[in-house]
Amino acid sequence: MRFLFFLLPALLFLGCSNKINLADYRPYYVPKNSAAPSNFSPKIKKISMVKFPKYRFRHIDVSSDTFYTLKNLLSSSRFVKILRVITPDKINEEVKAAEISKETDSDLGADYIIKGRIVNVTYTPFYHKGYYYYIKTKNGKKLKYSPPYYSYEACTQLHIDVLALPDLNNALSENFQACSSFSDTVSYKRFYPNLIIKSSGKAAEYAYSSLKRFFAPKGYIYEVKTDGDDLIAKITLGKNQGMYEGLKLNIYRLQKDPVTGEIEKYKIGEGTVSNIIFDNSCWIKTDLNDNAKLEIGDMVIPDFNTSFWDLF
Repeated sequence: MRFLFFLLPALLFLGCSNKINLADYRPYYVPKNSAAPSNFSPKIKKISMVKFPKYRFRHIDVSSDTFYTLKNLLSSSRFVKILRVITPDKINEEVKAAEISKETDSDLGADYIIKGRIVNVTYTPFYHKGYYYYIKTKNGKKLKYSPPYYSYEACTQLHIDVLALPDLNNALSENFQACSSFSDTVSYKRFYPNLIIKSSGKAAEYAYSSLKRFFAPKGYIYEVKTDGDDLIAKITLGKNQGMYEGLKLNIYRLQKDPVTGEIEKYKIGEGTVSNIIFDNSCWIKTDLNDNAKLEIGDMVIPDFNTSFWDLF
C-alpha cells in the first residue's frame, strides 16, 4: 500500500512532465549539421529469416516453436520488414538479391539476414522431502506436516546471428537463455511439455528485445522551438516508427572524419517524447549535456532498452 501511495504521485508527475503546449514556444534558429544526410526519412530495415535447424526435445519441435514466435514478434513490429523466410541453402541467393538492390536502388534484396539455432534445452525435476514443523496456537504449539513434492524447471538456450548483406558481416551475435518453473503436490515425477514451450517462447522474446534495440529506427531533428531555457525539437519519428509519450531517446551529433571521410557520432544529450505525436514525426523535450547545442540534422535513436519501471 505504501508503494502505491508513492507510485501514484510519481505517475502523475511523470505524465505531466512530458506534456507541452506548442503555443508556449517560439521558433528558435539553429544551424544545420553539415554531416547530416540530405534525406531525413527513417528507413525501415528489410530482413530475411533463415529457418532454425531442427531441434526436438522428446516430442516437442522446439526449433519451429521458437522460430515462429520470433517471426510473429518481428512481423508485428514497426522496425523491420520481413521479405522472406528461407532455408540455409538460399543464403547465396539473398546475397545476389542484395547486390542487385544496391546497384539498382531497388527493394528486391534484404538489408540483413537473421539466423538462429537452439543451443540446448533442459528439463530438471527437483524432489522436495516432506518435513514436520510447529506452528503457534492459543494452546501452545501444534505439529504440522508438509508432504513431499516435485518442482520442475525447463530452460531453453537460443543463439541469434544478424548478418549484414551483401557481405555477410556479423553485425550481432548473442545468446539468450530463458527458464520456466512449476511445482505440484504429487510425490512422483511428471513431464510438463508446456514448460518447454514457455521457456522457448521467453527465449524468443528476449531475442526480440535485443533485435528491437539493434534495429531501432534512426531519426533526425528538423525543427527547434524554445520557451526560455527549455528547448523542444521536432524529429522524423512518430507513431509509425513506434514512438509513444515518455519514450527516452539519445541525441547524437554527426561529424565527418577529415581523413577517412566516414560519418561518426557522439552523444550530446537525451530527449523524451512529448504528448504531441504524429504518424511520422513528434516533438521531444531535450536535456543536453553541458555546453552542447542542437543542430538541424542531429540524430536521435530511441532507447527501447529502458522503461518507466526501470526507475524503481
